[in-house]
Amino acid sequence: MELVLILTAGSLLWICIINAFGRFEKRTVFMSLLVAFAAGSAAYHPAAWLNTLFLDTIGIEMNAVNLPRSATAAYSAFVGINEEFLKCLITFLIIKDSKNYETPVQGYIYAASAGLGFALLENIYYLKGLNTEMLLMRLCISTPLHISLALIWAAGINAAKFARCGFLQCAAGYIFVSAALHSTYNYQAIYAGSISESAVKTLTVLSVTIITAFFFIRHHKNR
Repeated sequence: MELVLILTAGSLLWICIINAFGRFEKRTVFMSLLVAFAAGSAAYHPAAWLNTLFLDTIGIEMNAVNLPRSATAAYSAFVGINEEFLKCLITFLIIKDSKNYETPVQGYIYAASAGLGFALLENIYYLKGLNTEMLLMRLCISTPLHISLALIWAAGINAAKFARCGFLQCAAGYIFVSAALHSTYNYQAIYAGSISESAVKTLTVLSVTIITAFFFIRHHKNR
């Protein structure tokens, strides 16, 4: 019960932080909650299935230890591409024609909400095997990672919406950057020898991801 309360409180805090950038405008808050649940769920389940299918295809057990680095690298790369592409595509399909998507800021808010929704479902899936310390690590590292990765490909979604270019034409490069950072995060987390080492390595990747996201946001703001 304690873990559920921590997860709920942490997720609510993140949705408040995300919507603070939209000054808690009612329509935007409502749409962000819708996207968090709809896009998060619609992306998480097929992504999880495809991740498992990939593991089965190359003959890797999910909880195996001492995996060859090549196999871990291949799996990490697949997860990064698979999850970031599905999150981006599904979010775009949900919001592209919405009357509540009128500004680039809203695009960033909805993308971040989709990342949060995906992270929430992932945290729920792992909840039984987590203790309080590990859950707090996920809320402070893994969850903002998903949000920050979404902010990167949100630049592509905004370009597709407001510059009116094709989805793949506008978003493919941003998805690739997000996927590369996501893959690096997974690889470093898998090969960490302890919780403290994992925290240091994943915090480093998170920091790079946040800086990258803000670079793209500023770059598009100044165009």
